[in-house]
Amino acid sequence: MSRIEQADLSQGAQAARAEEAAGASATAGADASRENTASASAGQEDAAGAVPVRVAVIGYGTAGVNALIALRRAGYAGDVHVFSDATTLPYSPILTSYYAGGEKAYEECFPWSADELACLGAEVHLDCPVTALDPTAHLIRTPQGDFTYEKCLIASGAHPSTAGFPATEGYEPLVLRTLDDACRLKRVLEGGACRRVLVSGASMVALKSLEACLRHDVTCTLVGMNPHVLDFNALPAAAERFERGLAAKGVELRLGQTIKSVEVASAEDTRDAVANDASTANASSCSVDTADANGMNTGAAAAAISGTAAPGKLTVTFSTGEADRFDEVIVAHGVRSNLGFLPQGALEADRALLVDEFMRTSDPDVYAAGDVAQALELVSGERRVVGIWKSAALQGACAGAAMAAELAGGAPEAADAYPGSIPTNTIAVLGTLFISAGSVEACEGRRVEVREDDDMTVVYVYEDADDGGERLVGFNVTCDEDVAGSRAYDTGAMLTLRIEAACR
Repeated sequence: MSRIEQADLSQGAQAARAEEAAGASATAGADASRENTASASAGQEDAAGAVPVRVAVIGYGTAGVNALIALRRAGYAGDVHVFSDATTLPYSPILTSYYAGGEKAYEECFPWSADELACLGAEVHLDCPVTALDPTAHLIRTPQGDFTYEKCLIASGAHPSTAGFPATEGYEPLVLRTLDDACRLKRVLEGGACRRVLVSGASMVALKSLEACLRHDVTCTLVGMNPHVLDFNALPAAAERFERGLAAKGVELRLGQTIKSVEVASAEDTRDAVANDASTANASSCSVDTADANGMNTGAAAAAISGTAAPGKLTVTFSTGEADRFDEVIVAHGVRSNLGFLPQGALEADRALLVDEFMRTSDPDVYAAGDVAQALELVSGERRVVGIWKSAALQGACAGAAMAAELAGGAPEAADAYPGSIPTNTIAVLGTLFISAGSVEACEGRRVEVREDDDMTVVYVYEDADDGGERLVGFNVTCDEDVAGSRAYDTGAMLTLRIEAACR
């Protein structure tokens, strides 16, 4: 079994690892806390007025926490300062949609307890976003003051992008990334006034946002510019099966379309529209049974009769010229790395910060992990951003171990190098399951094979190998049922191992 497979980084396992590390490093954490207290009491500052710290961690998510665990596990007992723009303990972005949809309690979104984190002995600055990082001066600026560092880890994560959503005066669309975003969405869905939602985007975040709405019995429409859902993750045969599952749950799909404009209705317009819809419903009520029998009772009139489509406050016009009304719009147009505090050109970057096998950037004293890092991706052999929890955890741990070794006057061990990642994703929306891994881009030198049966579609992507044969580089599994331990999950696990073995 490979190191990737051995790293069970589910939320429960993460908490267990944090507890193990906390116990193993209790003495180191206590020593670090004493050092922090002594330093704070002395009020030591450098010549420029900045507080000197040995290790600075920008970001308090899974990459940052795993870096702390690795630092203490490696025996580093010095001070660590963590800077977070959040006001809470580290939470799992994976669980935000489940909280918004009512499947998880608020407390369940936090993988580590306050006691477990305290044992790591870090000085945590909450609600303290880094406003500037100067690698040349080894200087960090924050609202709570300036700090100089010996080693710095950038693990600041990413933020949702609303690029492509038309500017709309008087309306801010919903997004889903942070716990605050989930709280806002949950309030809207539970408020009683939201009955029709438009989800813009066809990514996994878009689909999990859609699921949260469906769990609150909200009528949903999904619009996406591509011809299929699951942007860049699914080939047509797998995507089409997933789309059939969405349609069976009452989701209207507007694929191959975009939002052209959004208008916010005035209170007077909304009252008039409600009155008009009520009049339409009353006028149509005498013929409801006949219309249903003839299959003609569709669209807005049918929804008005059923009482589920009171006109929304937003009039959305699509690229086709058609218009419809919604109460809210959720925008899921991808994410952008949180690097606004870094001057352009300060560190070598492409789509994110380029890092080596120990997560070091072009500045050997600055590391990066998680959504801000472009590290080795095994299928392509290139450095790419793989924005999943597992990769962020492994990268943070790798950076922590490397920093500890260098601060002790040594060099990182080859065995602690980042092993590389394979993109893997699993998503289920009200029972329809999708699993993918590797690269599913259909291009020259690759062959796509599709196998289907009554309840499952499997798509294999093979690539020409150097020995004249083929190697599996990616797959999709779509199943009509989401059952733990089922054939779909077994197939996904087996194919993932095949891809990994071919990359080693």
